[in-house]
Amino acid sequence: MKTFIKWVWRVGCVLATCVLLGQAAFAQEAATTKVETGAKVDTDRKIEALDMLTVNVFGEEEFSGTNNSGLELRVSSTGEVTLYLLGSVEVAGKTPAEAERHIRELLKKDYIIDPHVLVLVKTYRISNVTVMGQVGSPGLIDLPAERRLDILSGIAQAGGFTKLARTSRIDLTRAGVTQTYDLEKLKKEANLQGPITSGRDRKIWLSPDDLIYVHESAF
Repeated sequence: MKTFIKWVWRVGCVLATCVLLGQAAFAQEAATTKVETGAKVDTDRKIEALDMLTVNVFGEEEFSGTNNSGLELRVSSTGEVTLYLLGSVEVAGKTPAEAERHIRELLKKDYIIDPHVLVLVKTYRISNVTVMGQVGSPGLIDLPAERRLDILSGIAQAGGFTKLARTSRIDLTRAGVTQTYDLEKLKKEANLQGPITSGRDRKIWLSPDDLIYVHESAF
């Protein structure tokens, strides 16, 4: 009877592992699917402080969590998660795939011969950009959780330009440094956009806490 129970438990673990691997593969495939505009959804969004992660090392009880679904871990304000055996592990600034490789290498070094690691972002923290000046709805806009947003899309989300907007002077302030852009040049750069792998990624991508300011035309 004990042998049968052990066999059932092992089969259950294998099935749970297969389900999670299937979910990960589906998520990765969906992330690379082309949207209607022909552009690809960004699959390289990096983990940030306060994101909620699911971390699973298959076959290792301490990493299995409830129902073998993995551990739910909040990334600390310093960009780390705390894991059994490893202690604090830095994950902020890495993509989920990079975090998987990093944790795997740490475990292989001293603890587990061939660990199979899965890292998923369960929920991204809410990040904002401030858009001010001559736009339809000045204020905060949310950055999407799983794709990047460029400066023109950010202005569009804030209601677009007003009739008084000086589109040749769009300021973007990041970490105290301000750069000024021109609408026509931004549109040209967007039209020249090539695949990311071609090295022609010319859009101005927004980051959390950016400030966009659209100046008023001088008459």
